[in-house]
Amino acid sequence: MNRQRLSVYAYLTPGVAVLGVLIALTLASPPAISQLLPTFLFCGLIAFTDIFGVRLPAGAVSLLPMTTVAAYLVTGLVPSGWAAFVGTLVYGAVRAYWSEALGFPPPTQFIRFLSLLAINATMHAGSILVGGAVFQALGGDVPLAAITADNLPPLMALSLSFLAFNYLVAGVVITLRSRSDLKGYVQSLPHLLFYEGAPLIFAPTVALIYTRIGIVQFILFSALIVVTSLITRSLSLTSRRLERRVQELGSLQAIGHVLSSSLNVDTILAAIHTQVALLMPARNFYVALYDPETSEVSFPLAFEDGQRVTWRSRQAGSGLTEYILQTRQPLLIRRDVAATLERIGINQIGKPAAAWLGVPILADQEPIGIIAIQSYTIPGAYDTSHQEVLVTIAAQAALAIQNARLYERTDEALARRVQELASILYTASEGILLLDTDYRILAANRALADFLGMAQAEMAHQHLGADNAEAALPLLTAIGVGSLQTLDQVCRDAAENDVQHKQIIVVPGSPERHLERTLTPVRDRNGLTTGWLFVFRDISEEIELARLREDMMHMLVHDLRSPLAVLQGSLDMMEIAIKEGKFDDVAFMEQLARRGSERMLRLVNELLDISKLESGEVPIRPEAVDPESLLREIATRLSPLAQKEGVTLDMRTPSGLPHLYVDVKFIERALQNLVDNAIKFTSDAGTVELWADTDPQNDRALLLGVADTGPGIPPHELPRLFEKFQQTSVSGRRVGTGLGLPFCKLAVEAHGGRIWVESEVGKGTTFIMQLPTVDTTCIA
Repeated sequence: MNRQRLSVYAYLTPGVAVLGVLIALTLASPPAISQLLPTFLFCGLIAFTDIFGVRLPAGAVSLLPMTTVAAYLVTGLVPSGWAAFVGTLVYGAVRAYWSEALGFPPPTQFIRFLSLLAINATMHAGSILVGGAVFQALGGDVPLAAITADNLPPLMALSLSFLAFNYLVAGVVITLRSRSDLKGYVQSLPHLLFYEGAPLIFAPTVALIYTRIGIVQFILFSALIVVTSLITRSLSLTSRRLERRVQELGSLQAIGHVLSSSLNVDTILAAIHTQVALLMPARNFYVALYDPETSEVSFPLAFEDGQRVTWRSRQAGSGLTEYILQTRQPLLIRRDVAATLERIGINQIGKPAAAWLGVPILADQEPIGIIAIQSYTIPGAYDTSHQEVLVTIAAQAALAIQNARLYERTDEALARRVQELASILYTASEGILLLDTDYRILAANRALADFLGMAQAEMAHQHLGADNAEAALPLLTAIGVGSLQTLDQVCRDAAENDVQHKQIIVVPGSPERHLERTLTPVRDRNGLTTGWLFVFRDISEEIELARLREDMMHMLVHDLRSPLAVLQGSLDMMEIAIKEGKFDDVAFMEQLARRGSERMLRLVNELLDISKLESGEVPIRPEAVDPESLLREIATRLSPLAQKEGVTLDMRTPSGLPHLYVDVKFIERALQNLVDNAIKFTSDAGTVELWADTDPQNDRALLLGVADTGPGIPPHELPRLFEKFQQTSVSGRRVGTGLGLPFCKLAVEAHGGRIWVESEVGKGTTFIMQLPTVDTTCIA
């Protein structure tokens, strides 16, 4: 059993109980036949005053308490209880059949409507039963014959107990429905007591007219009550319409203010919904916008049951929205929405509604969208006054939405262009500086900030003119102009000669940068100069490459000249020895010539091997190699050289190392280069150690190292140590070619490994190679 059904039973049960009490009292003390006429008269009067009550912000009030108490004072407890009970049923029947004419919301579910009748019956009949019981307990007599000092307290108790029970039941019902409404109900009680409690003073007068003057005068007085109720209700309805119109005007003014002050579509639509919800039921509300270029209908704002929802855009079809767009006329469907849709040939899209109202949003008589509200449960929820208000709101919204769309498109285009420019400036490798004619910075990108060693935000919108000369001096100096006068001169020269002005500047730092600065005037369509564009290109690498080329040429010339000179000298001496017949000297000269040619060939081969390794043309043929055997071979090969130079050559390899998976000839050559360098730079009585060990960070690699006790390498030379033709500032026994370490690096990297150096000045240097291993279980 769901919660709604439980609440209905909770409402019906008290009504059934009151009915049972009335039946029991009637059987216990049947009323006299003479009481039937006044009972029927009061029953009709009770129903009429209940139907034609007045609606206030605090709730509905009427003369029902006065007429019910008067009925009791005339007919007694049981007849007045039946009059109140039956009058409530009559009220319910009238409300059900003439709800629209009387301004009541139509009943949507029979069981809920029945529970409402049961609650009203409990309140009205139960109140008079309780009030009558209190009146009789205090000694009051029925029918009322006169107002005396003796029956005045019982009369007051009757009125107070009637109202107390009535409002108590209403409070319980409100609490069961929604506890959040209870506070508002309690706050409204003073208003209810004033409008319903004050007329109770006249209840004894009504009773006395019937009992003392006669039925004819009572009917006339009842007619007066009827006319008074009608006039009061009419004034109340007029007041409500006036209040509603004032509220509509206020909401329209509020909407107009928002629409005129905002160019954001979402803000505009939110303001429309807020104000519409104040003027009419708008728990189910949506705004549809139409794009004629794509023939699509979008729903930027939609509410269902008071909650914002998201509806997908769709191609224009044959729904109610499209019907409003096509006809360009408002449409109000108060009830029978399905039948109306079938009659005008519209498909049902979405949840069926009980009432529907939609108006077009027209800009220059062209539809750009619609505003629609709907009720899923209450037929007749909207009327022509709602339609008129919605039409006015749509007219206000049309211009605002059109302006917002135009602004949004312009803003999107501008944002796209700005983003494109920002992307170009951000991704450009060249430094860009844009100045206006007053030398105010309009743009400075990140590359320029990196070149000059300044913050990009520091340069933004900075003025390089005379008014800011002192603050602008660091930037003027950094871009190579030094002063405002120089900047002005170079800019004028570039404008007058209409050529790009180029200059190479040096930016101090570690390392220093060489920048090529190009100055170009920025001109408009009429050829007038509107600014200055500086482009800075980093040519440090080009200058360094040029220096390397010169060094390489110098190195090659120097290194090739010596063996060539030896070769040429040996040949010349051989020629002289042969002419003089000194054949014993020929063999010696031949050895000198051979050494020179071998040295020259070795240098050329190193250059060729490095070139091939760089281009990836040399195939690597790896095989399983025992690291201990590899190091022992290198140690054996270079031990004579170490002994000759007075250097101790040691080897350290732990047992159980995995095999290397390398091309032996390349790794042997790399190790030989490293050991040869270590011997060359290690002083007499120094030590060079070859070692192998596992890699703690990679179980598939092995570390090979060559450590010496030489003078060490300065830290600033380490980053460029593996570049070609690089020579350290540390002097050794021999001068190298600057190609050994680049070969080692390329050979190791060709195996997927890496090489690095660890050095400390005064304590020595260690070169470490990380090389791949092979699973020893695969070696047999």
